[in-house]
Amino acid sequence: MGYVEKVMGDNEHIVYRTHMHWTVLMSRILRTLVVFGVLLGLGLAIFVPEGSAGNPVRKIVGIVILCGLVLPLAWLIRNWVRRELDQGLFRVIWRPLLVAIALLAVGIILMAYPWLWQVSFFWFALALIPLLILYRIFLIWLNEQYIITNRRVMEVHGIVNKHVRDSALEKVNDVDLNQSVMGRILNYGTLKIITGSDIGVNELRSIANPSRFKRAMMNAKEQLHVTVPGVAAEEGVARVPAQAPGAAEAVAAWASAVTASDIPGMIGELDTLRQKGIISEEEFQAKKQELLARL
Repeated sequence: MGYVEKVMGDNEHIVYRTHMHWTVLMSRILRTLVVFGVLLGLGLAIFVPEGSAGNPVRKIVGIVILCGLVLPLAWLIRNWVRRELDQGLFRVIWRPLLVAIALLAVGIILMAYPWLWQVSFFWFALALIPLLILYRIFLIWLNEQYIITNRRVMEVHGIVNKHVRDSALEKVNDVDLNQSVMGRILNYGTLKIITGSDIGVNELRSIANPSRFKRAMMNAKEQLHVTVPGVAAEEGVARVPAQAPGAAEAVAAWASAVTASDIPGMIGELDTLRQKGIISEEEFQAKKQELLARL
């Protein structure tokens, strides 16, 4: 039994499951490979030139490294724009600060002591880190799941430390699907889910097959709504499937159990069942008249 199955209810089952689109995985891999190439190139630029002839080259490399200090600065600005500083100042700045210190130290060393070709081993060691990160990137993508069950929409993150965020299907009010031209060709897009609460799944970015995900969610919500009105699904009451032969009998049993104060609301629910085709127009009118006669 997987982690997701362990956090689901006893009578809950998965209707549809998807991940972020493969293009997201490939873009992360390509960015990591670019970082690997840059680090390896810097190491070779310092290591290959021999003797005093290589000193000017190493000085130029030192200048290039010092110019690279703009990268951690851009990192901090990006986090500021995305409001990630709300997570805590130290948690956000420690990585770019560490990168800035390393770039500053190596750049100064190469400019002051260009004959120290041994500095190249520092860059070779750093070049190994992106290769290790590639495996982690794949695991993150594999464990980042978007799931629809017969009760809720779930967003699952984390390899070892898991984070699950979900919204009950009955609280889903509207769903906004956005697909660019490339998204329609490659079949990915972004879903914005508007719920009746301030927390829960809100935006699913660049997911695979978003139209099928939306359709599965709408179907699951509709199936949830055909539960016998006035009875919570969690109480284990049998559901009335759409177009079921016994639907009218189940509605009749429910209508006979309501009190006079519930009648206006029950008529509205009967009308909803009529519009979905669960009961016929004649059955709706008959039950409506029966309820009105009890006022």
